[in-house]
Amino acid sequence: MPLPIPPDLLHAQACLIDALSMSLQMRDAYTRHHCDRVGLLAQHLALHCDLDEEACAQVALAARFHDIGKIGIPDDVLLSPRRHSDEERAIMREHPVRGEHIFLATGRSDATPVARLIRAHHEAFDGSGYPDGLQGENIPLGARIVTIVDAYDAMTSARPYRAAMEHEKVLRILDEQAGGLVDPYVLQRFHRMLPQDTELARFAARCS
Repeated sequence: MPLPIPPDLLHAQACLIDALSMSLQMRDAYTRHHCDRVGLLAQHLALHCDLDEEACAQVALAARFHDIGKIGIPDDVLLSPRRHSDEERAIMREHPVRGEHIFLATGRSDATPVARLIRAHHEAFDGSGYPDGLQGENIPLGARIVTIVDAYDAMTSARPYRAAMEHEKVLRILDEQAGGLVDPYVLQRFHRMLPQDTELARFAARCS
């Protein structure tokens, strides 16, 4: 049985999380709010995927800071009001590895498993993702959860270059990506979660 974490250490770890959130807010308010929403969705989806309490907490934390690596992306790329060029897209694709390094630097007791999920959140179920080209169940389940809710929130959010998409349209797009970008099992659980969870049903209605 693991030893309890001393209160002073718990406080210090909580302060680290607050500092990371503030850094995201100051860097790009949209990214901060997107990450907060993804954290909420991922925590609920992890529960629906029958993960234990510790694993759910790690998924929620990884989701909340999945884009923390964007702190290191230049302004003209991160804040661009248009779609990225191929060169800019390559720069943006550095953010999962940057995020892994940033979270590891917190020294938290859960830094390693959370950072692993952050690194893997852009892996694709068919192996076409990045940075490591992982495939299927070689991608950590927590990362497969973050991938779905990240895509869902990104598409249902307004961006400078496009309007927010309707909830039902986004679900159809995700369905088309089952076995490609996303894990069919996790997507099935996501579909089940929305009507079962009152809070998230309201969230979905707001996006539709």
